[in-house]
Amino acid sequence: MHQDLVFDLVETLEGLRRYRRWFRDESFPIRNNEMMLLMFLDRNLNDDCLGIRPSELGEILRLKRPTITSLVNSLENQGYVERISDDHDRRVVLVRLTNKGDNLMDQVQQSFIRQIRQTMEYIGEEDTRELIRIIGKVRSFLEVKAQNNDGGSW
Repeated sequence: MHQDLVFDLVETLEGLRRYRRWFRDESFPIRNNEMMLLMFLDRNLNDDCLGIRPSELGEILRLKRPTITSLVNSLENQGYVERISDDHDRRVVLVRLTNKGDNLMDQVQQSFIRQIRQTMEYIGEEDTRELIRIIGKVRSFLEVKAQNNDGGSW
């Protein structure tokens, strides 16, 4: 590969990074890290699941206990999540979305879909399919590299 091509790709990716919040055209009432926690709960807890332990949230999201506690406290105070006791062990506390949290996640999802759709319309169907193909190829490469965990080149 030509060195210029490498730098062109890096420059292009860096240019996209500047717009990392490009899909959010509206302001939401919570901070980004709070949004991350709500999105995780929304995507990973089904209706028959009572909730998830804060310690598990911390492990999955790679956040320390004080950070998770602070996020859950803030979101609970705003009415987006609630803490409940486990039916089997009353000492265990679980976190789950409230109806208000569900409603906010619906708004976020609709905003995200609208922004992605606008992007797709702008670049066109053929380029959208090509972008999906290329990103899939990069993802496959990164997955293989992570499995090999050698950090070397091909």
